[in-house]
Amino acid sequence: KDKCCGCTACMNICPVNAIEMIPDEEGFLYPVVNKEKCINCDLCEKTCPIINKKKVEGKIEEAYALRAKDEKILKTSTSGGFLKNDGVVIGVGFGDEKRIEHVIITNENKKRLPELRGSKYVQSYLGDIYKQTKGLLETGKEVLFSGTPCQVQGLIKFLSKDYENLITVDLICHGVPSPK
Repeated sequence: KDKCCGCTACMNICPVNAIEMIPDEEGFLYPVVNKEKCINCDLCEKTCPIINKKKVEGKIEEAYALRAKDEKILKTSTSGGFLKNDGVVIGVGFGDEKRIEHVIITNENKKRLPELRGSKYVQSYLGDIYKQTKGLLETGKEVLFSGTPCQVQGLIKFLSKDYENLITVDLICHGVPSPK
């Protein structure tokens, strides 16, 4: 628990749904394994971005800096995304239960895109967003996924392969306060 970032990669990868994310006394989500369901495949440990830190040796990453031209949008945007070529933006917004969670924005619901603007400063609920992201990538959709470095690494570990149609945005994170 002292090392877990709550990214849900383990829960999403489990082939028998033996892992549930349970809030602790402060409201942080941590994985709890149902040992009766567990088949000891070790996919959860192989997928964990904390146990399996990404090795950065000699690889040159691409980085881009973008700035909105519209001053009103610029002043309200500390995170968010764009929709182009029928792409998909996945970021932190407000779910159906008005909880802070990762949501998928498409051209069909693009009026919700402003929800992703602005920092929420609490641990967002991810649910099965990694599975949904993989499904979108497999259909060839261009996907922009934004989140904390732990969440982005959780997604990358979950996917276990590179996708040309995936853009990730790591937000600067110094830890999040208790959801409670």
